[in-house]
This record gives sequence, C-alpha cells and structure tokens, in this order.
Amino acid sequence: MHEHARTATRRRGHRRLAALCVALTGMLLVSFVASPSNASSTTSGWLASTVGPDGSVIDPYGSDPSIDWTVNVALSLAATGAPSEALDRSMAYIRSHAQTYITDGSSDPAGHLSWLMLLVAALGEDPTDFGEDHLDLVTALQDRLGVEETGLFGTVDIYTSATTQSLAILALLAAGAEVPPAAIDWLLSQQCSGPVGQSGAWQGHRSESAPGVLVDCLATSSAAYERADAATTSFAVMALAALRAGHGAAAGIDEAITSALAWLRSMQATSGTAVGGFGQYVGDSADPNSTAVAILALIAAGVDPTTWTVPGGDPRSSLDSWIIGAGPDSGALSSPYSAGAADLFATYQGFWGIAGMPFPMHSLVEPVTTTLTGDPSAEVVAPAFTG
Repeated sequence: MHEHARTATRRRGHRRLAALCVALTGMLLVSFVASPSNASSTTSGWLASTVGPDGSVIDPYGSDPSIDWTVNVALSLAATGAPSEALDRSMAYIRSHAQTYITDGSSDPAGHLSWLMLLVAALGEDPTDFGEDHLDLVTALQDRLGVEETGLFGTVDIYTSATTQSLAILALLAAGAEVPPAAIDWLLSQQCSGPVGQSGAWQGHRSESAPGVLVDCLATSSAAYERADAATTSFAVMALAALRAGHGAAAGIDEAITSALAWLRSMQATSGTAVGGFGQYVGDSADPNSTAVAILALIAAGVDPTTWTVPGGDPRSSLDSWIIGAGPDSGALSSPYSAGAADLFATYQGFWGIAGMPFPMHSLVEPVTTTLTGDPSAEVVAPAFTG
C-alpha cells in the first residue's frame, strides 16, 4: 500500500494496518478490549461517506479513484464488526481490482498481500480464492519468504521491512496458515538492543555488519526516516502478542514484548499537543496515527491504555482530542498536518484506536502482568474479555 505524501516523514514512518475480525480455529478467544469512544459511530459514518457509488475511494492527494485508498477505508469499515452497505460496495470494487492492488506501486507485493489477506479474513472470505481472478493470496505471500534474506517476507526495504514482516505474520495467522519459525526469528532479531534510548524498539531494517551480526539501531539523535518509531514497534508487538496467544510462550517473545512496552512508555508525550499520546519518533509531539497504533499494541499485550496516564491525559484522551466534534466533517480526525481539517489518513488509522481492538480483531491475547522497570504505576494485570 502506498505511503501518501505530505511530508517525507509521513511517507516513510507510518504503515497501513489491516483490520480483522477473525478467530483462529480451535484456540481460546480472549482479549482485553478498551471501551470504544462515543465517536465510534460518527467516525465510521464519516469514513463510509468517502466510498463512492462504484465502491471506490478518491485519492485525497489527487482526484482519481484509488484501489489503495479503497482498501484503506475498507479495513476501517471492517473494524466496526457490523454489516455496512458502504463496505459491501468497496469490497465489490476491491474484488475486481485485487490483482492491480497487489502489484501496484514500487514496493514488494508482500505488504499488499498481507493487507488484503487481513481484510479478506476479517470478512470471513477465503484468502486462497479471492476476487474475480480467484487469487490464492496465502500461497502468493508464502512465496515471498526468503527472496532476499532468510526468514524475511519480501525484499529488503530500510523503511518498512519490519512492518511488512509483522503484518505478514498476522495475515498468516488470520488465514490459519503456519508461520515459519524463521520468520519469527527474523522479527525478534530485528529488535533494537541499543543504542541508549532505542533498546526495545524496532526500526525499518537492521542490516548485517558481519555474517549473523546485525548493526545497531540508529541513535535517537538521528534524523534518518528509517530510525526506530512508534508505529513499527507497535506492529511488531501485535504480531508477537498474537503468536504468543496462539502458540503459547516461545523463546524471547515475552521479553521482546516487555522491552517494547518500556520503550513505548518512554515515548509517551508529556507536553505539547494531545498530551498522553505518542509521536512517531523520539522527541516528537503526539499525533493520532502513532497514538492509535500504540493503543492497539498496548491492548494486544494485555495493558489497558487508560492506565498509562501522564499529567494532562492518557492515550485514549489524546486520540479523542483529534476528533472533529461538529460540522460536515464531524467524526473525522484532524492531524498535525491538516490545520484542524479532516484528514483521511489520520481518520482511517485513528479509527482502529477508537475501536480499541488490536490486530487481529478479537485477538487471542492472554491476560498478562506487564512490569515496566522503574515505573510501578505502569504495572498492570489487564482484565480479560472473552469474545
């Protein structure tokens, strides 16, 4: 799925998420679900209004129908878990343009395959026989394993490889397919072990300095867009949490999640706009996209986001502060880049945080006690919800 340009940071730092509503066969369905915002229905209604009569969504940075943006909005509409005429129209458009979507753009198809698999599984359709071309999305994704690095889905991209890997793992779980151990090992090995301030996070990609030895993550002072960020880290947490829930404890997963949560906690904005939320990079003010994805990571890991309070707010209040409360765009989200106006990018990603369910929806997440060293107030035993 294309990154949509407003700044280079936005193009490279955020990746689109897929919304799911799927149960993995034979496993216990348990998750902690945060109470949805009162704006949930108005936000989904605003998103539905962007779907045209033919089921397409117009590229907000252009004037033509866009299969990318249609999938984006469909993923959010699917997160409501309720039938929608707008979603039905968009899915008809997606079924007829699925092959174009997979091959659209310059990035490896592994990312688009993962998003589409997540959407298809969310709606209870068959990811091995999808669309007018009867596409086997599962096999196509599996064929992208190890094409350039052992255990990695797709080719190396210094901005997005870790995100694509996380989504591929979630997509395979959603489809009931096996996740190769090498893919899990790859994601775990990519977690930052340093330098100071980045330990526990994920950046786009860590290359090898020698066989089997990865270079350290970029420093917090780096201005490079591929440095560790909240979205990439949150996607990895969701993938690892889903693996843990579906397969039980695995070597390194518990430790990786705990370390990632500690890093996210250090990222929480205590000043500036929308206090209590998360910015993309260390030192950034909060934005709705990063905050929404971080909320999902917390819930996936068994942490109630409203317990992460700072003076002035928490992640949920931060996200809600971006919701437009009145006028023709009521329910849409603004962003730091939209000067108070409706922002489709912020709205479709922000809606997942408003809905309060990690990927996959109705995740197989066991209640856990999360301890963040040096912050006793963040020690939480999350309640469980059987869905």
